[in-house]
Amino acid sequence: MRKPILVTDGFEKLQEIEIPDTGVKMLGLEVAHPQAPKARPYRFPKAETADVAAGVKLGLNIMLTGPTGCGKTSLPTAIAAKLGRPLVRFNMNGETRVAHILGQQRPVAQEGVLTLVFSLGVFAQAMRDGYWVILDEIEAALPSVLFVLQPVLEEGNRSIQIPDTGEVIHAHPEFAIFATGNTLGYRAAARAKYAGTNVLNSAFVDRFGMVIDCAYPSRQEEVERVRVHVPDCDSDYIDGICRTAEELRRDSGFRADFSTRRCIQWARLLAPYANDVLQTAELAFVRKLESPTDAKVAREVIRRIFGYSQGV
Repeated sequence: MRKPILVTDGFEKLQEIEIPDTGVKMLGLEVAHPQAPKARPYRFPKAETADVAAGVKLGLNIMLTGPTGCGKTSLPTAIAAKLGRPLVRFNMNGETRVAHILGQQRPVAQEGVLTLVFSLGVFAQAMRDGYWVILDEIEAALPSVLFVLQPVLEEGNRSIQIPDTGEVIHAHPEFAIFATGNTLGYRAAARAKYAGTNVLNSAFVDRFGMVIDCAYPSRQEEVERVRVHVPDCDSDYIDGICRTAEELRRDSGFRADFSTRRCIQWARLLAPYANDVLQTAELAFVRKLESPTDAKVAREVIRRIFGYSQGV
């Protein structure tokens, strides 16, 4: 691990900070940066956190893949919050343009005259100033945006040229880049479940030195994650919720995803609805299911696990 160092551009002295429940230590700020994420309840997964720490230390681009609601985005966000590091998140939908990356000319009133002034893109600023960046839902990005990003992903020589000014921006030593996605861009079977995703250029994918598989956790681990978010929920209910998730994920008759996010949403509804398991299940996730078959299977599993009769 590197020794604490002094960096500029708004950073204070870096120090080793231990990530809870993992034994992993990473360099963070003594005083949290103003643009650091707000700390929220979170249980750090040990293996994935260790992978992120190794990737950041080596200066690798990190891609996190996995099914919906498994924690791909929340992991680097929670680590940044713990370390006090500044972070900016880009939702890579069709509205994210090259201008958001590089910048654009904007009209500015100067002494009563409207003048075009170049404004550096948020991504380029983050790269220059040592922020962590999350490229969320990377498979939905426009090809033009991905090609602009390729030079940034050149490990060891991260840079980007701003055409409007001719400036070449080199990445700050503390800059780190993460991408998240459900399919890795070319897994056809997975892409069929996630509308709007595109095939990623293999040269683009190859620039990520680390790919972390954020699969759904074991039932024991998922119980702990739900408990962190809903500490007042009875342990028996949390266990039943996570047992439901575990069984539906391995049930061949259930084709939808059952995310950890859905477990948390379900648990949060129990207290306001007097622990009515069936009603809260409908509100939290059953009505989200597109297939009537999936809904039927889910209701049957819930009734069995929580000891309800199979009547209506």
